[in-house]
Amino acid sequence: MALNKTDIRKKNIIDTATKVFAQRGFQESTITEIAKEAKVSEASIYEYFSTKEGLLFSIPGEASQTLFEVMAFHLKIIRGSANKLRAIVYLLMDSYQKNPDFAAVLMLFLKHNKKFLDTSGHHVIKEGIKHITRVIEEGIEAKEFRDDLNPYLVRSMILGTIEHLVTN
Repeated sequence: MALNKTDIRKKNIIDTATKVFAQRGFQESTITEIAKEAKVSEASIYEYFSTKEGLLFSIPGEASQTLFEVMAFHLKIIRGSANKLRAIVYLLMDSYQKNPDFAAVLMLFLKHNKKFLDTSGHHVIKEGIKHITRVIEEGIEAKEFRDDLNPYLVRSMILGTIEHLVTN
């Protein structure tokens, strides 16, 4: 899908903000700094995002949606719940390794922000991590995993381990 000029400008602003937030921290970053790095005016940023926090909240939407679409595709062609779980971990780690600024923003600034919970970006992530729960439940049902496993606990352990690896 070809992006139009407006979409390209908006993506540039989001990409630049991701880099600036990851390097300097959300509180220390300014719209002026982001505009300068993105080579746009501050007014251009405010055309798309009403606040700096709104810009922050827009970061995970598209990238997470794309990641979870790729994940869903792969899960359809992989056999066995253990193999599917390995693929999920691989895809998440690969994505965060290739996009360290995105991973930093997601895990250091967004994950713990209560206002982020009400955003479309959080909804995309919440729906995406349900893949993990479903795979664990399928594995229990198929007797591939122990039947006394708590899928939500296992999912939390997987995500916590990934977060630990990515943020350290």
